Amino acid sequence: MTNNQDRKEISLRDQMKKFAIKSMIGFHTVLMYGIGKHLGIFNYLFDKGKLLNSEAKIKSVSFTIEELSENLNLDMKYLDAWLHMAFECGIFEVDTSCERCAKTAPHVFDILIDQNNMFFIGDVIGGFYNTTLYQDILLDNFKTGNIGSYKDMPSSFYMDAQRMSSGLGKAVENLFLKRCRDDRKRLLKEANILEIGCGYGINLENWVRKFKNPHFVGIDIDPNGIKHAKELVSQNNWNDRIEILEISIEKYAKTTNLKFDLVILNQVLHEMDPDENYRVNALNNIYSLLSENGIVLVGESMIPDTFTLKKEFQLYDIMHKWFEVGFNFHFYDEKSFKELIDLTLFNYAEFIKERGNYFWLVRK
Repeated sequence: MTNNQDRKEISLRDQMKKFAIKSMIGFHTVLMYGIGKHLGIFNYLFDKGKLLNSEAKIKSVSFTIEELSENLNLDMKYLDAWLHMAFECGIFEVDTSCERCAKTAPHVFDILIDQNNMFFIGDVIGGFYNTTLYQDILLDNFKTGNIGSYKDMPSSFYMDAQRMSSGLGKAVENLFLKRCRDDRKRLLKEANILEIGCGYGINLENWVRKFKNPHFVGIDIDPNGIKHAKELVSQNNWNDRIEILEISIEKYAKTTNLKFDLVILNQVLHEMDPDENYRVNALNNIYSLLSENGIVLVGESMIPDTFTLKKEFQLYDIMHKWFEVGFNFHFYDEKSFKELIDLTLFNYAEFIKERGNYFWLVRK
């Protein structure tokens, strides 16, 4: 729909259903999931499901309140109230095969419990929940305009944000493999791949598992993320394939002799210093790191001006802006991103989009 006049008339009944029912269910689904995640309930159900059925597809996992209370040391009264609301939200349902038992609702194990499943969306819902824990700070910021730092976040929250970004990164990776076949063929051979802002290594892991031959380098300035990324590399015996470095892009560009066939920027550009000259210099540093046919893959939410008439579903893009409004980050839309690239040494930038997934392919 291109403008407000194109919409069919919205009735009072429609609005009541949306705000009095759907929004309440959605809000409490976020709360019940977030609480269950932080209490370790969903991790417990994941471990139980894999223990009972390690090879076949897991359709559901049954449990009792007493079982959760005993194994996780949680209060029965609160568990009962939590489970009752989770029933109403459709996360669980009554298991009639045993007395006072619950089980995961259809497909819930795949989308809310199993982090390795391609349909897992728990990180997104968990991200929504985390914002509820900052409401007092957020309300104060509306009045003061205060700006914070992501480094002030608890490490578990920042890792959740990284997992959300890696989900977007995986969508970008799949679209790249589909639409850029010549580049994909080159990368399947020996190549050098750099991820700038690799964080906890979650997105980098996706690429390493997909491309077996290239040499990878991940850089970041966050010591906590670098520590976790190095542990991830060691756990998978990837030390001969991946370098993880705590260093800025400016310093790395000045000290390395490597040239890269692919540089990945996954939800990183908007987190850089918002000064335009700083970002232009950062992109020019990336330019200097590319091989002759090297490319830059920019996964970045394209966020229009607030009053741009809505043309398509944009919840996840706008959500990114809302989540990070307190960190002084600066986003782009398609026009302003292209204008930024025009200020750099790069000569080519293509916006590749398929339905809700997209990325920028930038070349020399």
